[in-house]
Amino acid sequence: MSDEEDIPQLSADTLAALSMFQAEQQKKLEDLKSGKSEKIDEDWQLSQFWYDDETSKKLVSEGIAAAKSSSERPAKIGCVSSPTLVKFFHETEEYKMGQIQITLFEFDSRFGMKFPTEFVEYDYKQPTNLPAELLGTFDVIIADPPFLAAECLIKTSHSIRLLGKENVKVILCTGAIMEEYASRLMAMHRTSFEPKHSNNLANDFSCFANYSTLTFL
Repeated sequence: MSDEEDIPQLSADTLAALSMFQAEQQKKLEDLKSGKSEKIDEDWQLSQFWYDDETSKKLVSEGIAAAKSSSERPAKIGCVSSPTLVKFFHETEEYKMGQIQITLFEFDSRFGMKFPTEFVEYDYKQPTNLPAELLGTFDVIIADPPFLAAECLIKTSHSIRLLGKENVKVILCTGAIMEEYASRLMAMHRTSFEPKHSNNLANDFSCFANYSTLTFL
């Protein structure tokens, strides 16, 4: 028997289904790039779970309230691994009037097509790989590390320290089990706000902050 005969072969039906799936994914990317579509599906391999609309709006409201304490305009807000918030920031009067500036630090390049002027490619595994001109410039940072693991939060917090001003206000959304790490790494406390996701997660999710939040306790 030859080596080629040893290699498992996909059936015609499987190949057809695979081809159809690839074509659908390519069309979604093309529609996103052209502006025909705004929806980006969750990629569970990247541990993506989108917030529901109410959660997004509440986080955006708190981020803007926190940014108003900055003496600079526009106040700079960084979204670290929290891409679904950008759309909701765009809908606010503060954004439309140029009072706030949004930068998205995100691994998923699809968001670079959707938000090309605000997207910065970011991989938490390389926490110091950040544009030099953005270091120490952010008034507010909202972060949602993709994985409930100490390594992920440790490296994300390192990026946050590099990006934020000395008095940066940080909002962190992650699993409740990460509370001790959030406290030790960034002096954060657990707030009363509980983020929700459009596809209900089994994990107990919480919101932490390093300051006295203004729109939720």
